[in-house]
Amino acid sequence: MIQFKLTFDKDMEEDWLNDWCQRGWAFKRFCMGFFNFIPCHPGEFIYRIDLVPGTGLRCDDYWGYVSFMKEMGVEVLQRWGRWVYLRKRTEDGPFDVYTDLDSQIGLYQRMRRLFVWVLILEVFCAIPSLCLLIMEPSLFLRCVGGVFLLIVYAFGRAIRRCGQKIQDLERRRQ
Repeated sequence: MIQFKLTFDKDMEEDWLNDWCQRGWAFKRFCMGFFNFIPCHPGEFIYRIDLVPGTGLRCDDYWGYVSFMKEMGVEVLQRWGRWVYLRKRTEDGPFDVYTDLDSQIGLYQRMRRLFVWVLILEVFCAIPSLCLLIMEPSLFLRCVGGVFLLIVYAFGRAIRRCGQKIQDLERRRQ
């Protein structure tokens, strides 16, 4: 079964994947918002999403990360740049990638930096289209401008949510 979901909220996406698993559908693969699910025993897996340390879209040590996860009994299902989808069998016990507040804060800081980086890249790529829109506002260019505004809004919201999560975790740390 294929489902479409496009979100920039790691926690919401994890909850969504785990909800599908509770209903008997195991996440198998992902591509540009399309998630492929296969039948499984309800609740067979616990899913987590992580952002591997790195710069931009490049991981620092992806294969070392995969090896470490494998040693921990965690399967790396899919990679999308530095964004990775992980799962572990429920019968093997609880599964949290980051158990202390400092490492959780570090995760959300990495996510926020990545979203800021992508937003800046998106703005630079959109400047020529926006200049054309100002000079000759055709219907096509208005649509392109609308899509650009939606992308800016989505990344701005993701950046803000990461900041809120960081603040919440820092309050819990004190």
